[in-house]
Amino acid sequence: MLIKFIVLFTLSISAAADDFIITEDNLVKLSKKNNPTLSEIEASFLSSKVQANELQDKFGYEFYAGHSHRSTKEKPIITFMPVFNTVNNYQVGIKKYTKYGIVLDLNRSTGLQSNDTNYSDLTKTTDELGIQVDLWKDFMGQITRSQFDNVNDLKSKDQLQKNISKNVLTVNVRRLYWSLVANQEKIKITQRLNSAAKRQLRDAKKRFANSITDKAQVAQFESAVHQRKGSLLFLKYEREILIKNLRDIFPDLTAKKIELGSYNLSKTIFEVLSCSAQINKLTQAPLDYTQYDEVTQLLKKMQTRQLKVDGSYDDIDLKFDLKLQRVGVASESADGTNYSGNYADSTQDFADNDRSAMSAGLVLTIPFGQDKSKTTTVKETLTEKQFDASISSLDANVKTTHFQVLRSVNILTEVIKEQKANSKALGIRVKEMEKKYAQARIPEYVLIQDQDSLLQSDINIVDTQLKVVNTLLDYLAVFNTFPCSFNRI
Repeated sequence: MLIKFIVLFTLSISAAADDFIITEDNLVKLSKKNNPTLSEIEASFLSSKVQANELQDKFGYEFYAGHSHRSTKEKPIITFMPVFNTVNNYQVGIKKYTKYGIVLDLNRSTGLQSNDTNYSDLTKTTDELGIQVDLWKDFMGQITRSQFDNVNDLKSKDQLQKNISKNVLTVNVRRLYWSLVANQEKIKITQRLNSAAKRQLRDAKKRFANSITDKAQVAQFESAVHQRKGSLLFLKYEREILIKNLRDIFPDLTAKKIELGSYNLSKTIFEVLSCSAQINKLTQAPLDYTQYDEVTQLLKKMQTRQLKVDGSYDDIDLKFDLKLQRVGVASESADGTNYSGNYADSTQDFADNDRSAMSAGLVLTIPFGQDKSKTTTVKETLTEKQFDASISSLDANVKTTHFQVLRSVNILTEVIKEQKANSKALGIRVKEMEKKYAQARIPEYVLIQDQDSLLQSDINIVDTQLKVVNTLLDYLAVFNTFPCSFNRI
């Protein structure tokens, strides 16, 4: 007996573990945990970080090294002008691109020259510091800084839009939850009238058995039962579609049995009306409660900078090059005829002899033709239109959402009042028709028509209430920090 109890207890715990009770709070919590949709949102906004890192990488230190070898069998034309048959050049260096239009280059190169007669590894080592300064297009890094500022603002914008997308996910999950609640309410209404139709069918069959009525009346009630059962099954089908959508968002629920938890419609309706009343008090869109305006401000700054970058595409390029060198040479001869050298002696020559050098110059590049000018115009037009479209869309979304939601909720609230009045009147009529039908004063189809009208009116109320909830959720998708009890911040 004890073993049987333990087995049953274990099975009940296992079954409970595989159940998931749907409540609004549970779904909101799930929407903020790891799930595929959330991962997609995170991934979709990583490109700005990649762009920032790639731009930053361009201004790091670069190490470079090289070697070249040359050999020739060329003979000297004049005896006192030797030809070096073998030449080896080595170079190592570090280059640094800065954000201020300056490139620094520090390198050491060594050249070894030999021929087949009296020269062996004559060595020349050069230390060089190169400085290149942009004097026009990117003077003091004005274009580079614009690019950096744009990438940083892009990261900030993407972070804001990521937060907005996460909030939209939560809102969509809540929308799905309230669709399930509305579906459950419609199932209850349909079940209630279906039960009434079954009861009336049983009464009709009794009357037929007692020869009080005919087959036509029985068939009429059978038709009503089948029609309402069909409506009930279709509502259950819609419920399964909603459950599938929920499982698509949260794959962890796939193997679980999902049940709708308890809910308080009266409290929710009060919260919705209270939130709507708060919105009604506002004459302007409450920008303090949305992140859309922050995105808009960032886009405007980015547009100004990008137009500046685009405008420099066909600009002239003027650069100043400065090179400072010290040179060491190793070429020793014991007999005045044969000469040789090595790397160590060439570096020692830095201290023994001053062979320093300096070179400076300007490099001017002027683009000719109309191609670059046309490209610049196209780039500027593209930038302007793309940013203007995004900014206008966000501005319009904020303004229209605020003012349209006000109108829509007010209209839908009035619709619900009329629908409830209609259902109340129909309820009174149906009760009276039931009495008249029991007294055989009206045909059965009149009663069935009135019951169907009441069913449809009650379902219409639920649909309109769902529209109010969805309209308010549309508002909270934009004004995500609006302080009202219906907003699950």
